[in-house]
Amino acid sequence: MTFSGRFLLGLIHFAGLQGADKTKLIDASSYSVTALMDETLMISADDFCNAIELAIEETGDPFFGLHAGEYMNLSSSGLIGQITQTSSTIKEALDYCCTFANLGCKAIPKIIVEEKDRFKLSLKPSHLWADPPREIVRHITDGIIAFTLREFHTLTHEQFYPLEVHFDFIRPENIREYERVYKCTLKFNQPETAIFFDKKHVNAPVITKDYRLLRILVAHAEEKVRELEGSKHFHTLVKSALINLMDPDFPTIEQVALNLNMSARTLQRRLRQEEYNFKEILEDTRKSFALSYIKNRELSVNEIADLLHYADGSTFIRSFKRWTGKTPRIYRQEMVA
Repeated sequence: MTFSGRFLLGLIHFAGLQGADKTKLIDASSYSVTALMDETLMISADDFCNAIELAIEETGDPFFGLHAGEYMNLSSSGLIGQITQTSSTIKEALDYCCTFANLGCKAIPKIIVEEKDRFKLSLKPSHLWADPPREIVRHITDGIIAFTLREFHTLTHEQFYPLEVHFDFIRPENIREYERVYKCTLKFNQPETAIFFDKKHVNAPVITKDYRLLRILVAHAEEKVRELEGSKHFHTLVKSALINLMDPDFPTIEQVALNLNMSARTLQRRLRQEEYNFKEILEDTRKSFALSYIKNRELSVNEIADLLHYADGSTFIRSFKRWTGKTPRIYRQEMVA
């Protein structure tokens, strides 16, 4: 089970604002600040929980997860966040969040269900997450639900509130903070944690919708899902880590090894057993992202550079020419020919 490194860094930053020692929290994560800044770095559940447990202790905030969820923003969501922002409606955005959950955090997946006059978004720890610490799960689910409501407001510029929120834990003595955030009926000791929205609110348009870009992003995400699910070889696990760690500079072998809970030497040895090496997989991953986007002629070179987080179009063109021997423009012309 893994969690987003940048998401954890955002939580650590929030904890620092609440008075926690950020250096201690970074150390508890087993990563450096530089590593955690990688846009979609994925870290183990153990490292994530160690840092969160210390953050709760350092801040002394019994509602740490809830308050952190209010604080976080869409920039921590990577490719899924881009898809969300270009979706046509909140319903479509939520559907994609559920569909592509395995490209991000798989520990607590989201499930959206349509009911008579409302939609339910529920959370339940994955059965693959063995013995998750109960208190940590509460803070994480609190954060996800609060973050979902924040996303709702950000994407619509409307202050809609849920119909109900259910919690799978016993009612705390003080629920004023939950009442302040959700402004709706709260039910505790329920079978699952879930947030319920009125159908008309879930069908509200996303103000940043972009159908053309959405199709491109979804196709890219689907391709990555197929690649990750198509093989169980070790080199595929390494490629999966590279995609999860995607950043303009891409991760180092040390960062990937940490993500897979092993040393860099062990990673290299296991790749050699399958006749691969890290540099080869890294270059292939870089190239596959670029070629996936270049196939769509509706997408400009500058847009591709932006999606891949290059500083500018010329930097991307140099990389593309190094991979293919051609500029993106010539490559596209030859595809048509």
